[in-house]
Amino acid sequence: MINNKNKFLMTLIIAMTFLIGFTANEVYAGGDPCQIAVCSAVVGVDIDIKPGSDPNSVNVNTRGVLPVAILGGPDLDVEEIDISSVAGVTTSVDFAIADLWVALPLRCSVGDVNDDGILDLNCKFSKNELMLDCWTSGLIVSGNLLDGTPFIGSDTIRPVPCDEDF
Repeated sequence: MINNKNKFLMTLIIAMTFLIGFTANEVYAGGDPCQIAVCSAVVGVDIDIKPGSDPNSVNVNTRGVLPVAILGGPDLDVEEIDISSVAGVTTSVDFAIADLWVALPLRCSVGDVNDDGILDLNCKFSKNELMLDCWTSGLIVSGNLLDGTPFIGSDTIRPVPCDEDF
């Protein structure tokens, strides 16, 4: 049975394989992953970790929340996002599937975080649940629109304070 958690994980695996240079067909040994109903039209979205900050420096030694905005645009009305489906996954410089930490946002609100006149979805994730450390390199956010269309986006994280030679 394919439930929402499994659909999220399959969508994430397909998206991650594209990000690291494999094709989905290689992952499924020649099978068509779209036949399992997860990639009908994955929408790419822009996200911004710590909106307004560049680089996205995050203190990995403190508790609290990590603000992440899903940026609305001409092709994305954030009010069409199923907030209950939103999840974040940290990525690591020493990427391994075993190191993926999935977290649900603590809360989300709609507002214009980047002053472009278009509504954005601003979510707060628990830094503890994301298991941030000096090897964290980014965050992938995915979920579904209200019509079931999956979306995915990513942004980088600069973990601090961390030794440059870690």
